[in-house]
Amino acid sequence: MKVDWDHLQYFLVLARAKTLTNAARMIGVEHSTVSRRIQALELALGTPLFKREATGYELTLEGLALVPRVEQMEQAFLQIEKPHEPLQGRVRIGTPEGFGTAFLAKLLAELSKQYPLLTIDLIPVPKMIKLSHREADIVISIDRPKSGPYIITRLSDYCLKIYGSKNYLNNSQPIHKLDDLKSHRFVNYIDDLVYSPELYCLERIPLQLNASFRSSSILAQQIAVCADAGLAILPKFLAEEKPELEQVLSAEVRFVHTFWMLTLVDLQHEPRIKLVWDFLRKQADEYQYLLMD
Repeated sequence: MKVDWDHLQYFLVLARAKTLTNAARMIGVEHSTVSRRIQALELALGTPLFKREATGYELTLEGLALVPRVEQMEQAFLQIEKPHEPLQGRVRIGTPEGFGTAFLAKLLAELSKQYPLLTIDLIPVPKMIKLSHREADIVISIDRPKSGPYIITRLSDYCLKIYGSKNYLNNSQPIHKLDDLKSHRFVNYIDDLVYSPELYCLERIPLQLNASFRSSSILAQQIAVCADAGLAILPKFLAEEKPELEQVLSAEVRFVHTFWMLTLVDLQHEPRIKLVWDFLRKQADEYQYLLMD
């Protein structure tokens, strides 16, 4: 089977851009050219690589399996073109506060040691970082943008559960069923400072539960729970490595959210951006046991 490398390049661009229009703009061709190239590749491989969804072109299972193989080829070509050029410059990464601080900081510190000429700015804040305002080069978000000149990928799903400190749980009413939560204190977000509807987890539990301690910071909530302030819904990656915390009703209450990673279309081919982008994807895959069950 002979596959045209040009077709594979078009495939990779559409996989990242999600729409024919964005892919065509990135390559500098008509969108019909992109469509023809993809059709030719699917014909050569004998399998559909994309399915048309409301959000754009989504990869099929076969397409998902092909992406890392084509990316390896792409990286090999880039190394041939610039074999001795050291990576330098700055990459600014905007992330949700807990994920950036508790999960990414240590990993990115290791990356910075490997590339001493590269400056990595990590911005872990409890608010949305706006790519359109050039506040960052790469943004990790719990909300997927509906439109814009962005390259977007699903970085990882992550789960959230109810946690309490062992000391708090030992000195409180036992919890065996959902209704038992009514007699407990909760730690939660401040209503009018919640920056994403995804963060409304406690409100989705079908009980009248009120928080006695509130903070716009998920790290502050974690610290408060560790200090016996009550129960809280926390991401697994933020709670599992705290030995003083314990899951509550793990089979009954569980939320799954998604981290989306995006960058501007005109930044995607910058070697320093691609390096960090690929690194983040690899780390999310490697540490799935911290993010999901």
